[in-house]
Amino acid sequence: MNNRLVRILILLSQLLIMAFVAFICVYAMVLDIDSSLMHQYIAGVGRVVVVLLITVAYYRTSVSRMNPGNPFLIMCFLFLALSELRIIYYFTLMTGWSLIPPRALVRTVMGAQFMAHFTLGYGVHYQNNEHNAMIRSLLIGMAAVVFVSIIIPSAQSLNTLWSMPAPFLILCIFAATTLVVHLILLFSEPSVLGAMRHVGTILMITGSFISLVYGSAIVANIVGSALFALGGLVTMIITLRNSVLL
Repeated sequence: MNNRLVRILILLSQLLIMAFVAFICVYAMVLDIDSSLMHQYIAGVGRVVVVLLITVAYYRTSVSRMNPGNPFLIMCFLFLALSELRIIYYFTLMTGWSLIPPRALVRTVMGAQFMAHFTLGYGVHYQNNEHNAMIRSLLIGMAAVVFVSIIIPSAQSLNTLWSMPAPFLILCIFAATTLVVHLILLFSEPSVLGAMRHVGTILMITGSFISLVYGSAIVANIVGSALFALGGLVTMIITLRNSVLL
């Protein structure tokens, strides 16, 4: 991410994806054809706004001409945005309009979730490493995650994806690994602000997992999205207040 143009392209791609998801959610709420899916669109808008706030806070405090930023975290924001394309599944159920082929949507959301957990789990761990070494680690890790996302069996739709043993098990491994990393860092962090950053990340991981795997249930989707939003807001506030560059 040393190249400024690359960072701009990544950020632009993320913003376009989030704008697309927000448009779909708002448009679906205006149509109001199936009110039973309304919680999906409200939660989707909420998660997109949270990711946007975190991204703005991070780029404002930690990315500059002198500091290219943590490539793990920059890519994490992109993959969090990509995972929100899950809302297209519910939009298709409501309208019958298939904006993305079902299999492509399943693979995209599944891979984005794996990537988000991978980058979120290792982003803070590698923050003090030499930048080129971080880039190499990121590329190797992403290649491995892409390989796993391609070879494992997947469902025809997102509704049944996480009921399959292989995707669910791998997601659990990624989520558990990320949680363990941040729990260890939480209890070893000497500063209160640093500890709260890990608390925010843990809430985001937990909320994302609940809303993704059990999101078809209204209560689970609301609880998961609320935890994700709470963790994201904590992370945003700490990022704006903390002068430590990640």
